[in-house]
Amino acid sequence: MLRFALLNILTRPLRSFLALVGVAVAIAGVVGLISVSSGLKNTMTDTLDKVEGLVMIEANSVDPIFSSLPISYANRVEKIPGVAACVPEYWKVAPNVEGQKTLMGMFSAVVVLGLDPERHTRLSAGHVYSRSMKRGRNIEGQDAGKRRVVVSERIAKKYGKDVGGSIKVGELLYEIVGVYQTGSLFLDGTLVMHLDQAWAFAGISGKDVVTSFYVEPKVQSKEEMARIEKAIEDEFSKDPKKVDCLSTAEWQSEFGKLISNLDVFLVVVSSIAVIVGAIGILNTMLMSVTERIPEFGILKANGWSRGDVTRLVLVESTYLGIAGGLLGCSVGVAGVQIAARFMPFAPATPPSLVATAFGVGVVLGILGGVYPARHAAGLSPVEAIRAA
Repeated sequence: MLRFALLNILTRPLRSFLALVGVAVAIAGVVGLISVSSGLKNTMTDTLDKVEGLVMIEANSVDPIFSSLPISYANRVEKIPGVAACVPEYWKVAPNVEGQKTLMGMFSAVVVLGLDPERHTRLSAGHVYSRSMKRGRNIEGQDAGKRRVVVSERIAKKYGKDVGGSIKVGELLYEIVGVYQTGSLFLDGTLVMHLDQAWAFAGISGKDVVTSFYVEPKVQSKEEMARIEKAIEDEFSKDPKKVDCLSTAEWQSEFGKLISNLDVFLVVVSSIAVIVGAIGILNTMLMSVTERIPEFGILKANGWSRGDVTRLVLVESTYLGIAGGLLGCSVGVAGVQIAARFMPFAPATPPSLVATAFGVGVVLGILGGVYPARHAAGLSPVEAIRAA
């Protein structure tokens, strides 16, 4: 029966090919879309794993860039038991670098980070940027009042810059004193400078406002960080500007919600493609059954049972599903590998995803053959032969 079913498919090569292509497109889409989603999630997780402390921002701010807090909050935070250091930060989006716009994409944006070097030295583990220096040095107290900046290896290569050179950010020219590389897609889009230079870049005359604080606990434990989070939020609960204090785990949770919403959207899009693929197999098998009515009549007249006919048609549709699944997985994986060369982050295609996608292809084949199989099995041998 297996060989007979295969021959039936091969006798109508164009129709069979179009059906399996429909399945392949659906499967390739599933592999590609989920790979991109998984890669984005891995990239963000890797980024957050590099930030070991707590981030304090203005309450209800979605990002440090949109936050605004008094710099004096740092002194109050450092008095809380268990806090090793509190470093004020000022974040600002750089609209252009070297005359080139940087806000055209999520992954090409460049941001300016202003740090207080004196408080920075209180961090026992160091800040993520100071831990990632490749050459040159980090921003120091001597850089106060001077246009000096630390850039990432990615930014240095993109604009052909290095230590000792200069880089134009907005309308201002800065001397490059160091180059870092965290390996994170998001973190490596940052230009680090002295806090007073960040204020000047943002056009702020006063020096009493920052966007966020990096808080380092004395003990890096989940329980201790949770306690400090609550203590910090309670400390400012009655102030005009309240705060939210978030750990890496909480940032991951928030981002996880965003990715979950993206996954739901991708599932909906993929489902549409899958349904189209199933309809393609259904249509192919139904046309095949209609054209082969006399054949089924002869088979039943020669002793084939309803079950035999049903199995024959289902095997044929399953073959299409298997072929479509294999082709779709191959195209999907190859497409992801090619696309990865042009993407700012690496898509992730785990074996489990490929196996699941192939399984979906097989199921599509089976489901697409159920109705045609029942239709073929229900034919009367006499009427089927007369139809010839």
